[in-house]
Amino acid sequence: MPRVLFTCAMDEERRTVLKEGASGSFESVVLDDLPEAARDAAWSQADVLVTTGFGREVPADLATRAPRLRMLQTLVAGVDHLPYRVIPHSVVVCGNAGAYNTSVAEHTMALLLAAAKDLPQRTREIASGVFDQAAPSKALADATVVILGMGGIGVTVAGMCKAFRMHVVGVGRSGKLVPPADEAGSLSDLPTLLPRADYVVVALPLTARTKGLVDRRFLAAMKEDAVLVNIARGKIVVEDDLFEHLKRHPRFRAGIDVWWVYPSGTKGRPSHRPFHELPNVVMTPHNANAIPGQRRWAMEAALDNVRRFLRGETPLHRVDVTEYDSVAEPR
Repeated sequence: MPRVLFTCAMDEERRTVLKEGASGSFESVVLDDLPEAARDAAWSQADVLVTTGFGREVPADLATRAPRLRMLQTLVAGVDHLPYRVIPHSVVVCGNAGAYNTSVAEHTMALLLAAAKDLPQRTREIASGVFDQAAPSKALADATVVILGMGGIGVTVAGMCKAFRMHVVGVGRSGKLVPPADEAGSLSDLPTLLPRADYVVVALPLTARTKGLVDRRFLAAMKEDAVLVNIARGKIVVEDDLFEHLKRHPRFRAGIDVWWVYPSGTKGRPSHRPFHELPNVVMTPHNANAIPGQRRWAMEAALDNVRRFLRGETPLHRVDVTEYDSVAEPR
């Protein structure tokens, strides 16, 4: 029977899913449950590795430590952080993006609405004793939103935008129309799409091609009062360029959930520039996934994909390693 090694932290929620989902299709081994003396054997006998990919969950000597390994399945959506240089080319690497579609799309809309309606500024004004009923905000209905990345999250965001009667332009790798978008484009079409956009949502993976995509030129092509929402990866946006653009264009707004640096704990700032001093930015601490049930959904989706692979079927969300090798680095 195939052996699946879990190097991720296993709380009760994840353990419950594992107990319900293994159902005789594989033997599960939780690394943290083993004494130190038994861990080398667990690695050597693993056919599949389930991991978040952070920290020490994927060791530098993976190739020699796990010679039988055939698949690496992540629990998280993004895969740019994986240490690709230590993963053998023969190993199938799969992300878990589909498991986060709903939670991240909901968070995207929260940021988009908060920025469009300038909620942080209105809150600050009322707290200081200002009650300006004439304060303007942006409409969503009949506005154009350009969604960069039409994977599971982008498509889910598109559906929510359609519910607000927005005109949706989906930008994907192929440039083909992906419902429920109204029209389609590719990254090469951005020079003509950005001037039309009232809203731009970044839902792309961080790859060699997308790193630094949203730069000074990109931002300058957008409308003076446009809204940029990034729920993908911080490094898709050039930090200095966004900060300066927000500072020089007070009618421009941004909603940010993903960052350029991450504090080691719950204290600290996630950027090199003082975004917290700007009035036209809405910020959250990369917590789009922090909703009840998400950890369960993620484990269920990961195990489902492992079972697909072990049955000989094509797994979902397979990673093209060549797109990520050059951007992989510690978070």
